[in-house]
Amino acid sequence: MKPLPWPDWLDDLLAKSQQYGGETLASHTWDVLCRLSDLYRLRPHLADLAGDVRLWHCLYWATFLHDFGKAAAGFQRRLRGGPAWSHRHEVLSLAFVDAIAHGLSDVEQCWVVAAIVSHHRDAPEIRELYPAGLRKDPLSDLCAELQPATADLLHRWLGECANPWRIGLGMADVVVKINPQSHPIDAGRLRHWLSIYHQWVDSLTAAGTTTTARIPGILLRGLITTADHMASAHLQQLPGPIRNPWQAVIPAGWETYPHQVASAGTGTQHVLLMAPTGSGKTEAALAWALGDGSNPPARIFYTLPYQASMNAMYDRLRGLFENNVVGCYCEPQRSESHPDDRLRGLFGNNVVGLQHGRAAQALYARFRDGEEWSVTTVRKVQWERNLNLLHARPLKVLSPYQLLKALFQLRGFEAMLTDYARASFIFDEIHAYEPERLALITGLIRYLRQHFAARFFVMSATFPTLILEQLSDVLDTPTIIQATPDIFARFRRHQLYLRDGELTDPAIITEIVAAVRDGKQVLVCVNTVARAQMVRDLLMQAGLSDEQLILIHSRFTYGDRNRLEQTIVERCRSDSARRPPLALVATQVVEVSLDIDLDTLYSDPAPLEALLQRFGRVNRRAVKGICPVYIFRQPNDGQGVYGRHRDPEQAGHIVRVTLAELARHHGDIIDESAVQTWLDTIYDDSLLRQQWLTAYQNMSRQVEQIVNGLCPFQSDAQREDEFEQMFDGVDVVPACFERDYVNLLVEERFIEANDYLVSISKQRFAILRSQGKVRPAEETGQRRVWVVQTPYDSRNGLSFGDMVIDPDWS
Repeated sequence: MKPLPWPDWLDDLLAKSQQYGGETLASHTWDVLCRLSDLYRLRPHLADLAGDVRLWHCLYWATFLHDFGKAAAGFQRRLRGGPAWSHRHEVLSLAFVDAIAHGLSDVEQCWVVAAIVSHHRDAPEIRELYPAGLRKDPLSDLCAELQPATADLLHRWLGECANPWRIGLGMADVVVKINPQSHPIDAGRLRHWLSIYHQWVDSLTAAGTTTTARIPGILLRGLITTADHMASAHLQQLPGPIRNPWQAVIPAGWETYPHQVASAGTGTQHVLLMAPTGSGKTEAALAWALGDGSNPPARIFYTLPYQASMNAMYDRLRGLFENNVVGCYCEPQRSESHPDDRLRGLFGNNVVGLQHGRAAQALYARFRDGEEWSVTTVRKVQWERNLNLLHARPLKVLSPYQLLKALFQLRGFEAMLTDYARASFIFDEIHAYEPERLALITGLIRYLRQHFAARFFVMSATFPTLILEQLSDVLDTPTIIQATPDIFARFRRHQLYLRDGELTDPAIITEIVAAVRDGKQVLVCVNTVARAQMVRDLLMQAGLSDEQLILIHSRFTYGDRNRLEQTIVERCRSDSARRPPLALVATQVVEVSLDIDLDTLYSDPAPLEALLQRFGRVNRRAVKGICPVYIFRQPNDGQGVYGRHRDPEQAGHIVRVTLAELARHHGDIIDESAVQTWLDTIYDDSLLRQQWLTAYQNMSRQVEQIVNGLCPFQSDAQREDEFEQMFDGVDVVPACFERDYVNLLVEERFIEANDYLVSISKQRFAILRSQGKVRPAEETGQRRVWVVQTPYDSRNGLSFGDMVIDPDWS
């Protein structure tokens, strides 16, 4: 193929300062166009979501022009160490729209202008910087920054390279040829194009504007900013979708279940799956997403409610895809500094990403163990984080709350929503969310289904009819897949015992110790952190050693918690070569999707959905016969965790209703196919049903208002506070680690420093502050960090020394 033309005459114009690589304007523009062409190949039919206008045509020409304004004299001086520049280069880039406007319809002109001018700043900020109607238009000063000779060189670049490059990038089918025409740089024309932009933004926020009318703006801004950020981060290869057939996700030697085969055949549909815990729901979900590999989804998002389960799923999926490959879009190579033909390649096994509030700590722990301790580990973590933020991983494990950032219109939400277009979403253990949060999630699901052609696979061991009705409405009558009766029969693996008293009674502690000494792995699940710490102390006092005890909850430092999670999986995984007898004392952090397999369970009372998840960590593969699970009748007040209510008589009501249903099945071997009936009986309780529906419906109405207000080109900083209020956590440093923490901050080793942080509830933080046990850390510069003066050790975590209702429940 003939080498593509290259604007050597512009080699002295920079797009980045030396600090950020010193790239030339032409090189950076080429890189952004390469990433845009990758995004086109990733979602070739995305334009269907934008209506009849030529989406990729507009994006190509906008991307070619988006940084032309960087040729301004003041901007070039700034890149070379000169003074700050008070203008916006993307606004000056609009001066070149006249060169191609004759090849665009009126609507397309509007789209091109919007993509150019919005790729860094929101519309209100641009309007404030360049207000209309002033005696002296500030755009006149901006135009004066571009020398006529420089403008001529830019017009020459546009005329000689734009059309050949669209062919070389493989976009000729969707990008129509335009023969550029040189135009003088004129403030009046700049004002014209800026007015066109603001008029469109105003029309999108006007009363009566439909949600559908706003989708093109979201896609335009989302795609151009994503391509720009990928190029700026020097991402050389954008991985394509996973192209393996679904059979590749079934581990060697494992039986394939009918619900997995059924899932693989419903790839174009929305699905609700009900199957026993441990019966391969994860593989069923991936089978649904991948199908036969011929029509893979652009991206797969696997959501889980807890960080521990996300970390474990990340490890599990990395192992699953270790020997698999995905397609990738490699950058077109340049011969002698000129663009050449596009190559195909393999992205290798870098398939799975991890994104949650503490993903950096989890990644750091894993990379550190696999490499020599060095700064390269930190760089690798940062790069991995960038890949997740840049929407580059084909399969991402994350929290639904990461998805909800888009719903709250946080900065960059257009790029998030664009990445969700035509993607496949797997929601694991949907039961774990309170009704208000479930309403937020289902509101996002409805929006993405209706406007972004996203597909959804929602799975759980059971769905109460109450929740099933809401999901069926949101997903517009989805396909329902259930494990076959013989699978449910084969997973009859637990015998339920409802016992008087509570698991902290001395006789029960002695019983647990005896079970461990008899060679068993015992799961002890409690509802609060303080209670978990107390149970560990009781078991140690009763004779268990440190080696026989593991405690896991949310109040460990992030470093210790990562080590504990990996230790638990190593010792308690069903196929682990080393399965020593032990007692694992845990809060809710072990409930969801941890692939561990213990021998028996002692549990505080809790709602049935939570108990079923706890059961699922015992005899997971159903190969141990029938294992006992013991549920205690006390304490039945919900302990401030379940059924929260200001009226003490109503607090914990869901726990008492659950205990009443369990009493009907005391001594029974649990038939998991019948558990659906148990759940429906529980939620038929009039008070419980009314509480749930009221909370869900109230939030659903709020979500509908939020969705109706989603508008491109203007993020909402105020919504960030609303989003943060969803999370009941404050990071603190135990006093014993203050010096280590501060030293790492001073050395700018921030990821390692964060290993010393502990998350506590806002309520607990307020209590400690009122007691004078919280103070700012010393010498932390601009980082506001709080030190708590309470005991900490690596066995128990952070301790508060009281037994009040514990706000820290996970």
